Amino acid sequence: MSVVNVASRRMLARFTRSGWRLALLVLLVLVAWELTGRLGVASGALPGPSQIAEAWWLTRVDYPAHILATLGVAAAGFVLGNVVAVLLAVLYQLAPFTERLLRTTTVVLFCMPIVVAAPILSIALPGSWPQIVLAALLVFFPTMLATHLGLREAPGDAVGVVHAAGGGVLRQLRLVRLRAALPEMLAGMQIAAPAAVLGAMLGEFLGSRHGLGIYLIGSMGRGLPSVVWAIGLTATLLSAVLYGLVGLVRILAGIERARPTLDMAPARPSASRRPVRAALTSVGWGIAGVVVLVALWLAFIDATGLPRTLMNGPQEVFRRLFTGPAAAATQAQVGEAFLTSLQPALVGGAVGILASLVLAVIFSTFRDIGRAAMPIAFISQTVPIVALAPLLALLIGRGFATTVAVTVSVTFFPSLLTIMEGIARAPSGPLDVLRSVNGSQWTVLTRVTLPNAVPHVLASIRLAVPRALTGVLIAEQYVTGAGLGGLLGQARGTLDYGLMWVITCVAAAASVLAYALAQGLETLVLRRR
Repeated sequence: MSVVNVASRRMLARFTRSGWRLALLVLLVLVAWELTGRLGVASGALPGPSQIAEAWWLTRVDYPAHILATLGVAAAGFVLGNVVAVLLAVLYQLAPFTERLLRTTTVVLFCMPIVVAAPILSIALPGSWPQIVLAALLVFFPTMLATHLGLREAPGDAVGVVHAAGGGVLRQLRLVRLRAALPEMLAGMQIAAPAAVLGAMLGEFLGSRHGLGIYLIGSMGRGLPSVVWAIGLTATLLSAVLYGLVGLVRILAGIERARPTLDMAPARPSASRRPVRAALTSVGWGIAGVVVLVALWLAFIDATGLPRTLMNGPQEVFRRLFTGPAAAATQAQVGEAFLTSLQPALVGGAVGILASLVLAVIFSTFRDIGRAAMPIAFISQTVPIVALAPLLALLIGRGFATTVAVTVSVTFFPSLLTIMEGIARAPSGPLDVLRSVNGSQWTVLTRVTLPNAVPHVLASIRLAVPRALTGVLIAEQYVTGAGLGGLLGQARGTLDYGLMWVITCVAAAASVLAYALAQGLETLVLRRR
């Protein structure tokens, strides 16, 4: 029997078991949504599905050019980001010291809110390259982390056999590690697929003739909520299709065992017999990593061939923020904007993590609810945040609540997946013991399930911290006009490139610091377990 036939039977069996639950849930949601829209809730800002479908049909001639433009950029970014991710993961496997050298750069790029990088890339790169690079940056990290994990955790016995037969690291890589890493690699690519659409749309906001991003921005001021919803849902459908296509590849290839998650390698601290030497070594690698980061920054500026008035280096940023004649004014301006952004980031991040923890417990305890609700949660992940922000603004206005809601949306799903993975890994032995003595669900939850999930809860906090600031900046730049996001938009509008670079560096530094604090908390707690 062919692989395709086996995969087809598996897909049919899966649909038979749970498809009707999902279909019923979707039907109930659509009916409730339609009734809400017909009743004119939120002053018409929430049109019903039939009204949205009508608006889409009336403007259908506009969509092909915009969809193709966004799809083309997203596809190019998806390919570029995945190629770089796999190559870097392979480099880390072949030469482990390169991982430590590039770790600082990788963390900075991961933590830096992508919205602050967009204006810089629009200055530095021609044509569609800013959109493509933004898409590639968002695609890169899930695939790189997943591939690196798969290569590192290849079966030791198989690697040993190849080594015993005289095979070197390249032969081990080709015969064992790459094959073993394929499930994780594709899982990472599946998570990355919707991110490519988000990157493409963010780039389109900077200026583009066609694309769903520019179409959405142009429609927001027309006072037609149904049109805005139609564009946003079209972008969501495009992301969901890309997510589903990669998932279909995984099914047809018969390699579904890896669960898509954004934290492929939770921290595993280990005690050192020589703590002072280990600390000095870590400091040394950290300094080397900063040197590499600065060197790459300067190399990027030189590669653009643009003057330092447009492409600021570390010296220019330091002068503008600390020693230049406008330093005091810049500090006051950026500091006030930062404090404005900090509050919704803290509130939204905390609410997102808490909601994900509660729902992870509910979904894992009441599995029928989880099986019915998880597909909806997966679909929600495919909504590009730049399309969601204007829709939330239509519903709840352009204030603090919208910023918090956007922040919750970007922190919730990764945290949910990470915590559910930890709950699923609860050891079977203690679970069987408690069940054999008729232990209650509450006892199982508090004695085994949640304690076992603590490392993953901490990992979810580490993941949520940089994403929270990203959500805030997107909401501020494109909806509320407040905080660092609003200040960045003002700087771009007045061509104040120095201020743009300062905001970029401050946002990146704040995200990296918060990430480091979350990682330190994670390490401290895990060492005490």
